[in-house]
Amino acid sequence: MDLRLYDTLTKEKRIFVPLDPANVRMYVCGPTVYDFAHIGNARPVIVFDVLFRLLRHIYGENHVTYVRNITDVDDKINDRAARDFPGLPLNEAIRKVTELTEKQFHDDVDALGSLRPTVEPRATDHIAEMRTIIEKLVQGGFAYVAEDHVLFSPQAMNAANSLLPRYGALSNRTLDEMIAGARVDVAPYKRDTTDFVLWKPAKPGTPLHLPRALAALHRSSFPATPGSARASRTARAKTGPIEHSPELHGEAGHTIGFRGRFQ
Repeated sequence: MDLRLYDTLTKEKRIFVPLDPANVRMYVCGPTVYDFAHIGNARPVIVFDVLFRLLRHIYGENHVTYVRNITDVDDKINDRAARDFPGLPLNEAIRKVTELTEKQFHDDVDALGSLRPTVEPRATDHIAEMRTIIEKLVQGGFAYVAEDHVLFSPQAMNAANSLLPRYGALSNRTLDEMIAGARVDVAPYKRDTTDFVLWKPAKPGTPLHLPRALAALHRSSFPATPGSARASRTARAKTGPIEHSPELHGEAGHTIGFRGRFQ
């Protein structure tokens, strides 16, 4: 039995051929746990539950791994934690909010009759891995540090088009079209309008592991770049005053990842 799935890149249905039929893997973007799920959140749950069941039917229940993350790092989580549990340290308040909201989400998913994923990793349990990926992007020239933010550069990705696909190929949109659809003002520390934040500095009072991680990235892993606070401070120390010319979601309404990935 051939399974045909719609390929966003080629705009056609193609036969699904797993990298390893004995270990078929699917990754799906999960909920950000700051409040109740709404009806729109049910759609991907149901869609990928159907696919998960179909893959298990074709390849066997023990040969399919379904991973759906729990995003428990978000400004909305911090804000609700401070509002609902003002007497608790923020880290404890955040854990209460995310555990409660995750349970509410699971209760709703169970009521729909959907299967639980094989694995549900929490974002906060994988900060180190995120750092490693971001470090590789910076070292490869695809991201940069500016004013304590780390930003991804679609222009840099497209400049390496002999090695990488064009940014926006899956959505069939050019960078100019993404700029036209931008929902926010362009931050002054961006090198280009389409650049978007991979990592941002923590606000005062937010959980300590975020600013510590950023500080480690900024001081030791990421080189100073033109436009970054660190670069300007370094340059001023050497030459005096100078003029000098970053939630995995992009600020122009696009993302660096996939809603679903199958191998």
